[in-house]
Amino acid sequence: MGVIAPTMAPMLRRSLLLASLASPLATPALAFDKPIRLIVPFAPGGSQDVLGRLLAQAAAPGLGQQVVVENRAGAGGVLGAEAVARAAPDGTTLLLATAGQTTIAKAIGRNLPYDALASFTPILHLSDSPVALLAAPDMPVSDIAGLLRMAREAREPLPYASTGIGTNTHLIMEDLKARAGLNVEHVPYRGAAAAFNDLAAGRIRLMFVSVPSVLTSDARQFKVLGVTSRTRFPALPNTPTLIEGGVPGFEASIWTGLTGPAGMPPAVVAQIAQAFQAAMRAELFQSRLDSLGVTVNGSDGAAFGAMLQDDLARWTRVAAPLNIRLD
Repeated sequence: MGVIAPTMAPMLRRSLLLASLASPLATPALAFDKPIRLIVPFAPGGSQDVLGRLLAQAAAPGLGQQVVVENRAGAGGVLGAEAVARAAPDGTTLLLATAGQTTIAKAIGRNLPYDALASFTPILHLSDSPVALLAAPDMPVSDIAGLLRMAREAREPLPYASTGIGTNTHLIMEDLKARAGLNVEHVPYRGAAAAFNDLAAGRIRLMFVSVPSVLTSDARQFKVLGVTSRTRFPALPNTPTLIEGGVPGFEASIWTGLTGPAGMPPAVVAQIAQAFQAAMRAELFQSRLDSLGVTVNGSDGAAFGAMLQDDLARWTRVAAPLNIRLD
């Protein structure tokens, strides 16, 4: 075989890379020289941690390296996101990202040590999980329309719970309040467990909460009236969407994505995206979807980046009149 001219070498490497990406059986196109860290900005044991560990295990073969999950909890996930934002953009440090460190964090005015969008490279929109609309068991309603009618006509504000000021469950209810003209009042809790107790006792009248929390709780504590997905959620097939219940176009998701530091080379982004897309198709992951309360998304970095911009705009609009102060 003849010597390849220097001017031809980049073209050959590019051709080999494209061929490798096109073949699902090809060996990794890029050789990572050390294990890849997937930073999960939450404590071990939660649904996000489980999701990250499943994906890390299934994605490793496509990357030619072990994917090591590193739990970096603290400050609502900001500490973990900061570690990724400051890492080298070589693809060996990744973030299991959620709105709590990115779009919602910026929308509610958190003092972040990074730019919520510009400090990261969007790689893949991994999954979505709707939230469920719950009512107290003694509420004289049986569907979304009945609850909305009661909340509009209430003489005194109906107290609703969230899992904390500025969280998904707070902002989603405030969005619904504004769109549907509801007379409700926010009561923040630290997590869902205490809120469930007060909901069961009737001290709280309604709340949004994550689907995994519903699936693992005593159903006698509440009435599940609706979900915020576009179509009915597989794990709750008998529960209508809010769109079906009379709120046109109302969707909301607790999304999870994969990002890395800003400035990652496109070829590195492409290989990581391919490996994690394959991981989401693996039986190891597919078999756990219902218990995790998620559906696969799989949108690429460009689509994920556009979604992040839309998500930021939405929650900025919702949060603006609330005058949230956290820092």
